[in-house]
Amino acid sequence: MKERPILFPEQRIRSLLTGQQTQTRRIMKSLTFAPGQDNHEGCYAVDVLSNHQQGRQMMSMADLRYQCPFGQPGDHLWLRESWRGPLIPPELIVEYQHTPAAFRQTKYCQYRVDRNKFDGSQDSHNESIGWQTGIHMPRWASRVNLLITAVRAERIQDISDDDITAEGVQTDVHFLNNFFTLNSGSVKPKEAYKKNWEIQYGASSWEANPWVWVIEFRRI
Repeated sequence: MKERPILFPEQRIRSLLTGQQTQTRRIMKSLTFAPGQDNHEGCYAVDVLSNHQQGRQMMSMADLRYQCPFGQPGDHLWLRESWRGPLIPPELIVEYQHTPAAFRQTKYCQYRVDRNKFDGSQDSHNESIGWQTGIHMPRWASRVNLLITAVRAERIQDISDDDITAEGVQTDVHFLNNFFTLNSGSVKPKEAYKKNWEIQYGASSWEANPWVWVIEFRRI
């Protein structure tokens, strides 16, 4: 079993915390494969920087799965997110000065996605200082651990409605909005997902229809 860090946008972190998200899709970067592999499945590695297909072709989708840089079923992922800490209560300052390593625990951290839950007595100055981006989060500060249950590769536009739900994307329109706009329908799941995808990866990222890693997981 291996463990690796992974980043999620703030909106998706909320979905993770509520248990709504059990899948994530990540654009496949260029990979190098062994000589002699042919176009059995028509699957190439994708260079996301120059937006064109390149590299040797895969024998099968099963071969491709084992190239996933995020891991294999049974491996663990730990979430990196914006955070600050350790934050030491005044009555524990002396103890912290003697044994700072003992305070490297999530209970002494705050997470930006929870900022609306903070004590209202905190002033705006204290609320704005000390935050670090997720890329700098150490392992000990991570509060969310995921177990990979399945890995596969597919084109982003092949995502199903069930998979969109598993990605934690909200697609329903509130009935009051429908009432006041006389619109009896709701946003189609794929349209909602397309909008989220383009916000994260850019306006043309959906039309490029890249190959992506599909990582299924459960929180542990």
